Amino acid sequence: MNCYEHPDAISVATCACGRGLCGTCQGKHQPPSCEPCYTAALETRITKTKRRLIINSIFAVAYLIAAVNMLTNTPGNTIVILMVLGWGFFGFRWLLDGLLGVTRLTIFASGMAWVVTYLVGSIVCSLAGFVIVPVEIVLQWRVLKALKAEVAGTPPAPITAIGAAS
Repeated sequence: MNCYEHPDAISVATCACGRGLCGTCQGKHQPPSCEPCYTAALETRITKTKRRLIINSIFAVAYLIAAVNMLTNTPGNTIVILMVLGWGFFGFRWLLDGLLGVTRLTIFASGMAWVVTYLVGSIVCSLAGFVIVPVEIVLQWRVLKALKAEVAGTPPAPITAIGAAS
């Protein structure tokens, strides 16, 4: 089989779609893939990152409204409080599933213990969201920026620590 992009070169690897890749083309992308597949994968990553950015931005607005309500002692906005608790519930559920998957433990407890565990975990994760949601937004924005630069063909700027000497 010959290379998809260089018909005179013998392929040394294949793309997931079955196209042959020569040594030069194999080293362009990891995992080895042809340009159309690589571009499609980048577009998919961009779409997923945009979706996560939008969802986290919605929660950031809810957290901002909740913070203003708490700081000004205005009557709580029920929908906003439920959104914040919902983020905490799903965050806690993700955390618990991850821990149980890694440790392979099974927790035997009464139904009431599970309710209390989820309630306390959701509240703790909701409070952690005041820090985590903005950090996630910044990280997702940086990933999106790097992906868009890669699609445009310009190398992304190197990531440096804040205050690091140049």
